[in-house]
Amino acid sequence: MLVKKKMKSKKNASWIRPFTFATVGLGIGAVLGGGKLVRVYDWQTEWTIDAPLATVYSVMTKPEEQHQWWPSMRVARVEPIAGIPDGRIIEYRVRQAASVARLVPPFKIISVTRDIERERRLRSVVTGDLVGVLETLLYARPEGGTSIVFHWYVRVPNPVLNLLGFLFASMFKASHDHVMQEGEVGLQRYCKRLCTENINAAN
Repeated sequence: MLVKKKMKSKKNASWIRPFTFATVGLGIGAVLGGGKLVRVYDWQTEWTIDAPLATVYSVMTKPEEQHQWWPSMRVARVEPIAGIPDGRIIEYRVRQAASVARLVPPFKIISVTRDIERERRLRSVVTGDLVGVLETLLYARPEGGTSIVFHWYVRVPNPVLNLLGFLFASMFKASHDHVMQEGEVGLQRYCKRLCTENINAAN
């Protein structure tokens, strides 16, 4: 009986070591290889803002005022693009939700917006700590107000952060949702204030 137990123990040990080495090797390969195992983020968020489309678009294309309504997306630099109305190169420092902020510093993102349909669509190429595309679509709602749809399709080029994206996928998604929700609440409040000021000025 004792011999059988020893044999069983040896059998179990025979696969544990290779499995451990394979797991460690996969982790090291993901970190060192970077692009070999890429975590892509394909996220869509919709905002509903109780303000006219023209007002919402005007606010969203003034990044120098963004700190007043979206503090987690801090604008570090704005550079107009010559010959493209509302075209901008914007450098952001993105402050994550507290759960993710413990793991990673604020993201640095450079957004280049050249492809624009006024009051309809903004398409931005993103580089920095996130690489990919952000497409922003705006719609006037039949019942009043504005819908905004954000479609992020990005990856993380830093191999360590890329690996963390696999390990903490749900946490990263929750942080993204937190930042986007803050933006919706802030824009709603800011546009409401602008509309009130315009009404008061007209009276």
